[in-house]
Amino acid sequence: MTLAADALAIFRAGVRGVDPGRAVRSVVRRRGRAVVVAGERWELPSGGRYHVIGLGKAAGAMADAAAALLGRDAIGVVAVPRGYPAPRGDTPVVWGNHPEPGAGSLTAGRRLLAAARATEPRDRLLFLISGGGSAVAERPLPPLDLDDFVRTTDVLLDSGAPIQAMNALRRHLSELKGGRLAVASRAGRFATVAISDVVGDPPGDVASGPTVPDPTTWAEALRAGRRYRFLRRLPAPVRRMLTDGAAGRLPETPKPGDPRFRAGRFHFGATNRTALVAAARAARRRGYATTIDPAPVTGETQPAALRFARRLCALPADRRRAVLSGGETTVTLGPRPGRGGRNQEFALASIAVLDGRGPRLVLSAGTDGIDGPTDAAGGYVDDRTAARARARGVDVAAALARHAAYDGLARLGGLLTTGPTGTNVMDLHVGLVGPAPVSRGTGGSSRPRAAPSSRRRRS
Repeated sequence: MTLAADALAIFRAGVRGVDPGRAVRSVVRRRGRAVVVAGERWELPSGGRYHVIGLGKAAGAMADAAAALLGRDAIGVVAVPRGYPAPRGDTPVVWGNHPEPGAGSLTAGRRLLAAARATEPRDRLLFLISGGGSAVAERPLPPLDLDDFVRTTDVLLDSGAPIQAMNALRRHLSELKGGRLAVASRAGRFATVAISDVVGDPPGDVASGPTVPDPTTWAEALRAGRRYRFLRRLPAPVRRMLTDGAAGRLPETPKPGDPRFRAGRFHFGATNRTALVAAARAARRRGYATTIDPAPVTGETQPAALRFARRLCALPADRRRAVLSGGETTVTLGPRPGRGGRNQEFALASIAVLDGRGPRLVLSAGTDGIDGPTDAAGGYVDDRTAARARARGVDVAAALARHAAYDGLARLGGLLTTGPTGTNVMDLHVGLVGPAPVSRGTGGSSRPRAAPSSRRRRS
């Protein structure tokens, strides 16, 4: 067994650990005629029904698990981005757009709000939230329209602002976000099961928090626009709303302590840490002494990759060792970038550090199976990749400078292509140390396929 094969198996084990159905079942259980949600028993009053409302990349599989637990009489609707798995069962699906909201997102937002408003006090409502939910279902606050939202999304994705700053603004411009979807419901009890794709797992930043109170204010959203220098680039109607809201002329989003949330609970079914723990179990089963980094990996991709690779190279190669980390880094692009994604760049940036340092390998991949605007999930390299690059005339430094990691890894046989996994808890980084031999090729990847380029590469 090569290091490459082991690394791929460890990554896949991490992805299986955050399977959407497993995430739902970790929180929701059936006990006879009752449903138990994180230890809280839901008794269904006479005439009451179970309802399911889901949105995000994993909503289809989450809905199937919920339907199996709640029974055939449950009422539901889920919004899923086009290209991601729909429910296999009978739960109705509405197709939204991602990464920018589109006409489908407006239809999805209308359907989800209507489903929430259709509940009664005797009903019980289960929300299923996962990454991608911010774009897939949307209803702009009047007088904003879809064009305002698309232009705002473009500005935010290009701004370099952290997700917390972006969501402070998005929550205030939407009829769904910032807890507004939950307060539209009249259900006597409701709960949220979420799969987190956000560093630190703040509930309000997963799909922009449609079912939890919003701790931010109009004034904070306005300050974020000024701090990260994107305010002047926003559409004029959005700027006016931010100014009016900060001046107290518009109502705030629902806030912590709002009595309308007393009937609700929020639970994470899966996070990046869940995937890391599952990956660590797989690594130990393969004989690796395994360490999980306690802090998420953030910041610019190339420096983060160098730190990870140097740590790996500091370990002696007298026995099998694994270092695992997770999180989400950022690639700041120049005016004419090449093809790639942050995980492919993480792998490519590790090459120089690993060069000739004995049997060592670095794999970096997105748990959703998608890395940037490409068909690859990420990439992996070993201590022999630098020699292969020299032999094949691949200028690794130039590829990194152009952010053209896809083409560089394709020529070196280091692309990892899995296809969409149906889940998303950010990225996994797997570092392995021998003494197992490494194959001459990086091994284990599918043949690369062409993919379009893009100016944005945050997700």
